[in-house]
Amino acid sequence: MNKSSQVVVGAAVAIVAALAGMLLSRSLVQPAPQVPALSVGTWLEPGRPLPEFMLVDQAGNPFSKERLQGRWSVLFFGFTSCPDICPTTLTTLGSFEKSLQDLPASDRPQVVFVSVDPQRDTPDRVDAYVKFFSPTIQGATGTPEATAALADALHVPYAVTPLPDGTYTVDHSSALFLVAPDAALRAIFSSPHDASKLAADFRQVVSRTSAAK
Repeated sequence: MNKSSQVVVGAAVAIVAALAGMLLSRSLVQPAPQVPALSVGTWLEPGRPLPEFMLVDQAGNPFSKERLQGRWSVLFFGFTSCPDICPTTLTTLGSFEKSLQDLPASDRPQVVFVSVDPQRDTPDRVDAYVKFFSPTIQGATGTPEATAALADALHVPYAVTPLPDGTYTVDHSSALFLVAPDAALRAIFSSPHDASKLAADFRQVVSRTSAAK
């Protein structure tokens, strides 16, 4: 190879190296995902899409994955005979709803109470129960198999515990699950729950996800 050819090859190598460096630097400085800074919740990145499921709401109408699409949802799993965790949590969720009334309707979350006691929690019973805490909280119940399938998808533990009087109670998680408008789980909130802190975190979620669009 003569001297002029060596110069051309050297220049080509330098150009390729420079282009490679530019591409690498661009990849390294890509903006990070708009992750909300939550104070009491754990944000999941990426989200975890929910599987198809079929329950019924408190009016006896089908409650499927489609009911979680198009808006934010907060899911809580409990049962109407619960003596403590459920009343406390639903009271908090009622206050949580009220504190977000200034948001556009499209940004406000729907709160959904999912029964883990389908044997006793008929749609009528669930309807009366959730309305005691808020007229807008949604209720859902279903077969034991359908309930277990949705709970398993969200890793929600619950177990039936027999009582000495021949009845039973249901031990269950007190966590709240934030589902995005694409029906993917995006955040988990562990107890104890505080309505104002939950609302502040939800506002962060709406603000950051809207800015990322």
